[in-house]
Amino acid sequence: MSESGVFAFELGDELATRCGNTLTGVFLPGSRIALSAYRHVTHSSRDAPTETAGQDPVLIYMAQESTLFDEPVLRSVLAEANATFATLQQLGSRATRAEYVNISRAYRSIVRSCLEKLEQAKKSPEVQTDEARLQRLSDAIVVFYAAECLWHLFEILYIQSNQLVVPQLLDWARFHSPQAEDRATDLLLMGEEASESDDYWSIVRSLIMLGEIDITRALLSQNRKAGQTSFKAAEQILKSMPVYQEGYALQKFHSQWEFWHVDTERKIQSGLFATEPELEQLLQLVAGDNEQWDDGIKESQDFFEYLPGYLLFTKPTCKPFELKIAAAHWLNRWCLLQPEKKQCAMNRMVSQLMDHDLKIFIYDAQKLNDTHWFSTHLIDLIHHCGQLKSYFDQNNIDLPALRHSMIYEYGSYLMTSHNMWQLGIDYLDCCKQEGQAAIELLLPRITLRSERQATKLINLARQRGLTSVEREICKVLSKRSYDNERYGNALEWAIRSKDVLLVTAVADFILKHYSKTGCMLCPDTIANVGGRMFASPRLVFLSKYFEFYEFYRNRDFLSASELLVNLLESKITPDYFWPSLLIDSMPLLESKDPKIFAKETVAILHHIETDLVPIIERNVSKYGKHHSETVFKDFRVENVDEILNLLRLACARNLARALIIENTMPVV
Repeated sequence: MSESGVFAFELGDELATRCGNTLTGVFLPGSRIALSAYRHVTHSSRDAPTETAGQDPVLIYMAQESTLFDEPVLRSVLAEANATFATLQQLGSRATRAEYVNISRAYRSIVRSCLEKLEQAKKSPEVQTDEARLQRLSDAIVVFYAAECLWHLFEILYIQSNQLVVPQLLDWARFHSPQAEDRATDLLLMGEEASESDDYWSIVRSLIMLGEIDITRALLSQNRKAGQTSFKAAEQILKSMPVYQEGYALQKFHSQWEFWHVDTERKIQSGLFATEPELEQLLQLVAGDNEQWDDGIKESQDFFEYLPGYLLFTKPTCKPFELKIAAAHWLNRWCLLQPEKKQCAMNRMVSQLMDHDLKIFIYDAQKLNDTHWFSTHLIDLIHHCGQLKSYFDQNNIDLPALRHSMIYEYGSYLMTSHNMWQLGIDYLDCCKQEGQAAIELLLPRITLRSERQATKLINLARQRGLTSVEREICKVLSKRSYDNERYGNALEWAIRSKDVLLVTAVADFILKHYSKTGCMLCPDTIANVGGRMFASPRLVFLSKYFEFYEFYRNRDFLSASELLVNLLESKITPDYFWPSLLIDSMPLLESKDPKIFAKETVAILHHIETDLVPIIERNVSKYGKHHSETVFKDFRVENVDEILNLLRLACARNLARALIIENTMPVV
């Protein structure tokens, strides 16, 4: 990294190297940047191609931030958290404290379950052989371990709001420092032989410093010397240690605890445990001896590891405001005893929570590599439970605006991520107008993998009144179906898009295909268009022509003739279809039993001369008489002049027959 803390990188291809490794970029949807080589141009640069122009291809590199949630194992966290988030929105700001605690525990349960899955996945053979994936899983374990640890502590101090915090802090420390307890389990299974183990006393010391009194007593009872006076006295001290119970008189408890503490110190000073140095050191820890605790601090990995245990033996009724002072003193002590260790982000954030410095804590929480999962859900919970409203007001922090901003950013990230857009919509729905606008922009950019997914997107857009999004998706599906030669589908989606130009284009293709081949595409779709035909004049023509086509196929010639004449008079016939439409009239005109009356026959003749002939003349003047590009694309036409003469002759014959029949008086 450079001194400014910004990563420097270069493209490295030949073109970029020739240009001095300068590059340009364009932001794309989905938090991506398209990078390519760029030659710096100034006002004095010559506006001309370089000597090497066109020699090397311009390569475009897609730069995209990688996230933990690219790992499939972690996606369940997003889905489960989304359900809990939705539950919290339903509860709103009127829920009880117990309900908010349950919500907090639900979030922590999701993270713990995720950690178990990550540990299992990490042990699988395919991950063990893939170093990159193994590293990703290891990074994820670190991040979510920190998230659970910090959330748990936040819950104890700010959501549960207990008057006495030591019992909860002990549970917190035990869960996040399980190594001693795990090893103690193994030692307990060994029975009396456990006391011969090299790490026996170190494990017992760790258990005491973690406040694990019961497990410590169990291990001491298995010691081969458990029958000696010193061990029996130690057992009695640990057994008789007062433990505060909810509802117990605080002053009475203090008196009992002080008596027990003084009695323990007296027994140690009397030399009762002098014959067992390890046991004596253990009880000195119980009595709060600073020298022994300093030795324990030197062995700890994190400053907070043994803090709850120390409070248990020195200040068991510690209140939240007293924890701030105790934690500050303990941190200073830890830093003095371990000067070579630098505070990691985890230690800093735990210290911030204990010091009630939530402003900095929230700032640092956003730096976790979890795409703001932790900070977004925590801020949302803080906003709803309302217990810290006064703190944010005093520090001039607009909590609703902060929550809105974080949910908006997190929802936008999900909307632009693979297979997570459905979750993102739930978050953006909480952002009112800005969220609605983001959904309107991001929904059409989702890659459509199936029509089922598209239908789901359309329903979501329709529920939110996003008509433009619905139409855009339909247009995309129509064009995709057209490219895949699914013309019925293309027409259906085009109609649903209500895009006149698109509907016209698809209808034109179907009509042109028919005029060239005589085969009507997607007849079932056209037959069921119904009232939707008015989406485009061309679709009206297609629907009516198909109706004529069906009448003709079913030999209902009178209805077909009437509809054909109406189409000729409708003025919506496209130029390229005039030949086909007029040729369709020939069999009806040549019928011995006239299907078209004299007036309609004259109209057909008029259309031949005023519509078809000018089109042919324009076509000839543009392409030449024998050019392959001709208006006559009908599958039934080979010679232009011949078909014109046949049409005129058919009209003349039908007109003669029709006039005779129409003007002949019936015999009475």
